[in-house]
Amino acid sequence: MHDVHDAPEAETDTYRYVDPIWFPELQAEELATGTSVGSFLESGREIRIFQRRPAAFLDDPDDVGLFRWEQVAEIPYWYPAAFTAAANDCRLVGYRTLLSRGGGFFTDEAYAESGVFGNYVDRLSRPDEFSNEATGLKPAGQRGCFHFHRGDRREVHIEGSSVVLCSDEPKSYGSFLFRVLPKVLAIRKLGLTHLPCIVQADQQAYRDLLILSGLPDSSIVLHDMNAVTRLDRAIVPCLRNTHGYLDPETCELYAELRATYGTMPAGRRIYVSRLNLNQAGWSTRVMVNEGELIERLAGIGFEIVTPEHLSVREQIAAFAAADLVVGPSGSNMYNTMFCRPGTKVIDIQSEPQWIYSYTGMYSSLGLDYGIFVGKCDPADTRPVHRRWAVNIEALISRIASF
Repeated sequence: MHDVHDAPEAETDTYRYVDPIWFPELQAEELATGTSVGSFLESGREIRIFQRRPAAFLDDPDDVGLFRWEQVAEIPYWYPAAFTAAANDCRLVGYRTLLSRGGGFFTDEAYAESGVFGNYVDRLSRPDEFSNEATGLKPAGQRGCFHFHRGDRREVHIEGSSVVLCSDEPKSYGSFLFRVLPKVLAIRKLGLTHLPCIVQADQQAYRDLLILSGLPDSSIVLHDMNAVTRLDRAIVPCLRNTHGYLDPETCELYAELRATYGTMPAGRRIYVSRLNLNQAGWSTRVMVNEGELIERLAGIGFEIVTPEHLSVREQIAAFAAADLVVGPSGSNMYNTMFCRPGTKVIDIQSEPQWIYSYTGMYSSLGLDYGIFVGKCDPADTRPVHRRWAVNIEALISRIASF
């Protein structure tokens, strides 16, 4: 791994990943005003280990076999230490990647497990923009070594010190909630919210969440992923929740939002609908009998919630007041971050890819959660986001017993 150098050097087009955990250690006050490259470590370099509580149940009424019990049972989550990095004369490219003149590159992420790091390098080596995070990096022959291809991207220069709040999957609401928003609490504690904060927040809901979390509107600088952004000094809070399990500091932020903008518990039972999104063609992962399910749930006292039609404050209030949340997996179910500990959640899953993050999230929030499996349409041969249906009678029975 290349070192990230303090002084500007001759520009290179070849870069190798540098783990920000192993930058020289900085004091908090050196992040914005210092001139050295390094990382402020919140509590040393020790790996953080969190234990997921098991699901209350795993219901598979149609014998789909989507999950084994081990996938929702008790299991540890291994996270790197929490840090905030700082480096000089960097270029921000793609979703979240910082290139240094010394030939190193880093992101907001460090790695506690070699396999996870290997997956990241393999993803970055793929030609498609999503896997490559729109970086312009292309494999240079040796594993982990990349050439940078700028293409026709213009350059933007931000003078002085600035905070980079960017992370992976910038268009995803769920990703924003567990990857980006927790960084606001970190920079609040470091006293850095007055600096320009570069963030992918084109949607009003994202901007509102940043402001409600304590980031001044005047500090928000929208990240242009079609440009190369040159930064005199980049301050990069870490991705705290690599696998979706929320660390205590992130839970602290969501408890704060719930206490400030939520309502008193009112015993609400809510169903989180994707019907309007799917009718609008937002996704091919359509629950084909969702209309019927909504009618049945409304008939037994459920409130049907469509988060995309609510303001951020209304979403916080709805989920904070719920005693029971039922819904199909998707970004809208990440609003359970606003739920009170002990809230019951029934997550209806139709695909196997993201169970690790959903169960980790529910467990870390202290929610009483269960997994209910739907059945994909065998005529839909797409590898992901297939049409599917839920066994309504079995789900209604589970709700009654839960």
